[in-house]
Amino acid sequence: MTIQPPSLDVVSQVLTKMIADKMDIDVVNIQPDSNLQALGLDSLDTFDLIFNAEDHFKIKVPNDQINISTLQDVATLVHRLVVEQA
Repeated sequence: MTIQPPSLDVVSQVLTKMIADKMDIDVVNIQPDSNLQALGLDSLDTFDLIFNAEDHFKIKVPNDQINISTLQDVATLVHRLVVEQA
């Protein structure tokens, strides 16, 4: 039996929760088009988010693919890698 990768919505929800927990903000204040810097994440926070996503989804994000500014950018990248690396 093949395990289906999580949907983009599920990936986005997990990442939203990670950001909310890390930055101590309510998930309702985080939208897919929310800019990560506007949410208070600096570059180190963003890398930390990527590392947490790698651990959670059991993926590896290539360093040359980290060109993200919004939650949707992160969710799309992580989802694509989950599907590719499944």
